[in-house]
Amino acid sequence: MNIKKTPFILLVALAFSLNACGGSDSEGNITTPTTNSSAEEAAPTSSGSSTPAVAIDYTKGKLMNARIGKGINMGNTFDATCEACWGAGPVELEQVQTIAAAGFNSIRLPVRWDDETLLGEPYTISATYLARVKEVVGWINAAGLVAIINMHHHQSFLTDVANPDAEVKNQKPNLENAEKHLARIDAIWTQIANYFADVSSEKLVFELFNEPRGGVSADLHNQMIAQVFPIIRATSPDRTVMFGCNDYNVYTGIRTLKLPADGNIIFTPHYYRPTNYALQGENYNCPATITTWEGTKAEKETMEKEFDEMVKLANEYYPGIPINIGEFGATECGGIPSRVKWVTNFVKLAKERGISWNYWGFTNVGGYEIYDKDVTKTWSDTETLNALLK
Repeated sequence: MNIKKTPFILLVALAFSLNACGGSDSEGNITTPTTNSSAEEAAPTSSGSSTPAVAIDYTKGKLMNARIGKGINMGNTFDATCEACWGAGPVELEQVQTIAAAGFNSIRLPVRWDDETLLGEPYTISATYLARVKEVVGWINAAGLVAIINMHHHQSFLTDVANPDAEVKNQKPNLENAEKHLARIDAIWTQIANYFADVSSEKLVFELFNEPRGGVSADLHNQMIAQVFPIIRATSPDRTVMFGCNDYNVYTGIRTLKLPADGNIIFTPHYYRPTNYALQGENYNCPATITTWEGTKAEKETMEKEFDEMVKLANEYYPGIPINIGEFGATECGGIPSRVKWVTNFVKLAKERGISWNYWGFTNVGGYEIYDKDVTKTWSDTETLNALLK
């Protein structure tokens, strides 16, 4: 079964101000930013407050955001229950080279460490699994691309809730086990940071935790950030670290997010809007009544309004922070012409605001894919590919 991830994204993901990243050139590539300390205020001392405490210079984060540029997700591989279990894996060297040749700048590689790590102390990650992830990161870097690895589908924590029958948005964490979960995540990230310490900070980015919700409440997510970030910095002082937010990385989650006062970080929301269009029939179950996105004036204005709202909120809480939209996409259910229009408008808005992004996804990802790994072994949707890279 080809599962993209969780089947529901609640609202929208985040974009941000033109100041948040570098600008972009005529080809839509994010350009290297210049320092503007007067525009770069500090992160608030606590979530819910937009009063800056210390001025943060996000130049390092912006430089990496420029390198990430236009990217794609190789999902349903390392984030699956096994690398080949969901149809997209195993990852092949030739696939990475094909992505690079097309003109992408980065590959986001979602990784499910949960199933490859001991449940009890000392929480050791499988050496074979670590080596395999590093091999693929090496392929990505050798192709001239930036690699992003994260903690994806950490189900043991996400699903450990006190009220499992409630909707995800109303679920409460099982606090009896929270400290053990956090200790395990600390141990996992300690091993990852140590194992990848020899990989250039210009070629590899860490993303702390994908789409926290359910058992990973906003408070526990913030506790995780506070504990794990120093662990990463101990062995990777120059590594860029990305952070999502609660409620499936919906941009409004930034209101509860407590980020470190560090200039080499990136905020990474997701964007699947409008949900009745972008998410319809994922996992190859198109509904009887299809929703299309025609690029009407009203549709474009709605998307632009959402981007502008994201901009305002991001800068209210963390002025100047660079943003990467780590996931966005639309299933084929609405038709390729609609998807091309939707992607074209998304890329335009991202370009205007200097936003980097990673499209979901490459192959066999529940209807979002643009590459055929099984038959033709080439790009199956060149129209969407061109819309992404033009």
